[in-house]
Amino acid sequence: MIVNLLIFIFVLAALILVHEFGHFLAAKAFGMRVDEFGIGFPPRIAGVRKWGTLFSVNWVPLGGFVKIAGEDGESGEAPSGGSANDTFWAKPIWKRIVVLAAGVAMNFLLGWLLLTLVYATGTPQRVIVSEVSSGSPAATAGFQQGDLLEGFSTPQSFVQYVDQHKGQETSFVIVRAGQEKTLTATPRQNPPADEGALGIALAGGGAPGESVLTAAWDALVSASQMFVLIYVMLFKIIGQLFGGTNVLQYVSGPVGIYQATADATDIGWAYLLNLVALISINLAALNIFPFPALDGGRVVFLLYEKVRGKPASAKIQEIVNTVGFALLIALLVFVSFKDVLRLVH
Repeated sequence: MIVNLLIFIFVLAALILVHEFGHFLAAKAFGMRVDEFGIGFPPRIAGVRKWGTLFSVNWVPLGGFVKIAGEDGESGEAPSGGSANDTFWAKPIWKRIVVLAAGVAMNFLLGWLLLTLVYATGTPQRVIVSEVSSGSPAATAGFQQGDLLEGFSTPQSFVQYVDQHKGQETSFVIVRAGQEKTLTATPRQNPPADEGALGIALAGGGAPGESVLTAAWDALVSASQMFVLIYVMLFKIIGQLFGGTNVLQYVSGPVGIYQATADATDIGWAYLLNLVALISINLAALNIFPFPALDGGRVVFLLYEKVRGKPASAKIQEIVNTVGFALLIALLVFVSFKDVLRLVH
């Protein structure tokens, strides 16, 4: 469990750092003054100033942050000791939009690169328990969703093995939370019509490696399709929420992501990288979504400024972003609570 928790923290921190590094690179490229690039969150452990930026290491290892001069202030106002010309608000609107979108681009790029690596190396064949029927021999034996079935490369090979041992007490080796366990069950001679002899549903995975160029292209197509699908689904989720549909049951928070990370780690590093790629692309689509407090919401304010000829007042932006942030925190708490209930049950 400790190893899985450390992997989860590392993955989360890496994804946030990559996002913030995108903002950092774009801001530097456009001549904006970056006051600090922090690894982790305060309180600060140590820091070194280089190229006009304080690079700090902080005690809370859950990501990082970038402080761009004037980013949260009024347009044209320069912090003490600085010039108004190198602040965020002093730059043309299109440059500010690029800086905001750069974090999204970096998350998408990371997802694409990880998928390319997975496609190029291939993934080993695995058979996983996706569902256990209540009252079945598998449920009695202690099989659980997410168990990795050792010794089988395809669901078909497992089903064939079970059929050959109907009515016989049979041992099965599974991997759960990184630990091997031996479970004993007797497959049924005459199972219910909607269940197999053992009473479990299976998921199989695995693919051979591709050439690097083919892998890069296939990964780009997959990443783009995932990004568009996730982005469209976000609009559908918002619409269904107002329509009274319970769509949050399909959304996972940190607890659910931790469990998925632990499961992928147990299956193999290729599956873990594939999951990290998916999470990174999810973050890209989520952050560019036009919702207050997200990068996409801030882009909407900049587009408003472009059309109107002057920015919305700082007070209005602060209120809108504060409300948006509060709603996001409330959603995060609710989804995390649902994730915990799923794990308990």
